[in-house]
Amino acid sequence: MGTLRDLQYALQEKIEELRQRDALIDELELDLDQKDELIQKLQNELDKYRSVIRPATQQVHKQSVLQEQQRTKRQAISAEPTAFDIQDLNHVTLPFYPKSPQ
Repeated sequence: MGTLRDLQYALQEKIEELRQRDALIDELELDLDQKDELIQKLQNELDKYRSVIRPATQQVHKQSVLQEQQRTKRQAISAEPTAFDIQDLNHVTLPFYPKSPQ
């Protein structure tokens, strides 16, 4: 076993080590509190933006649904004959148009 003086020195070292750890813990707790405040601030901003965006997107969605319901259907007309028969086209003669010298 050590002498009284050695034990007192070891005790002082441990006390100093505990003080350093306490200082580190205090510093980390302060950082944690600051980060908690930042998280709360950002959460509040996010909630504010969400409250603005949700109604706007819901209105746009409702408008697009209404437009789809109100849209009239149109039909296209094809210029091609419906009954395509090569034999019928063999009898067709196309008119001749003379070309000018220009």
